[in-house]
Amino acid sequence: MSGEEEARAAFRSFTARHPRFKVTGAKRWGVALVPLPATFDEYLAGPSKEYLRRQRRRAEKAGYRYAVVTPGDRLAEILAINRSAPSRQGRAMATSYVDPTRVAETFAARPSLHGILDAQGTLRAYADVSRFGDVIVFSRILGHADDLEHGPMYLLVSEVIRSWVERRGANASPAWAMYDTFWGASSGLAYFKERCGFRPYTVEWVWSDDAPPPARAGGSPLDGGGARTAGSTDG
Repeated sequence: MSGEEEARAAFRSFTARHPRFKVTGAKRWGVALVPLPATFDEYLAGPSKEYLRRQRRRAEKAGYRYAVVTPGDRLAEILAINRSAPSRQGRAMATSYVDPTRVAETFAARPSLHGILDAQGTLRAYADVSRFGDVIVFSRILGHADDLEHGPMYLLVSEVIRSWVERRGANASPAWAMYDTFWGASSGLAYFKERCGFRPYTVEWVWSDDAPPPARAGGSPLDGGGARTAGSTDG
């Protein structure tokens, strides 16, 4: 891992002691990772991705499309997504997700987000993704509860991965995408991660001050961004 303060905060969080299992790091065992291949076609290939391909087609047929969006222009839509279900993964939605002021504060330093728009151009799902050296991290990913059966979350995750695969440099970095861990995930969430290509890994996180500065995918609107402690909220 490498980068500025946001990346350092993530590194400290990942390597801190697990809150329940004190003998190991917080993000060491069962880390949900997918290696980023040379091409997007390679990522989608194979029998294990058949369900992902089908869900992508379902979402696109229903009129959903991927876009990079400015969160400051979409706060009402983000709130609607966050409030569309009273709980996620068996936990009530935190105040930081449903209070307008808190939501505005969360995204104040974020110039852009990965999003899924419906046929009317309304934001129906979003993902906040950061690069920390050799890994990109899904730190907040949520979709509107009314849309989930149509596959927009599969389209979102796969398009985020496409955006990074297609802009990597000659050194093929970043090499990994991370979506929190499989520990503590519900069976439905674990299934979703698996269908998107994530598998549980044991990780030894190493910090480097010599790596190039991180960037955000999707072109210049997603480059940079303010510091915020990384944490994953599965939605």
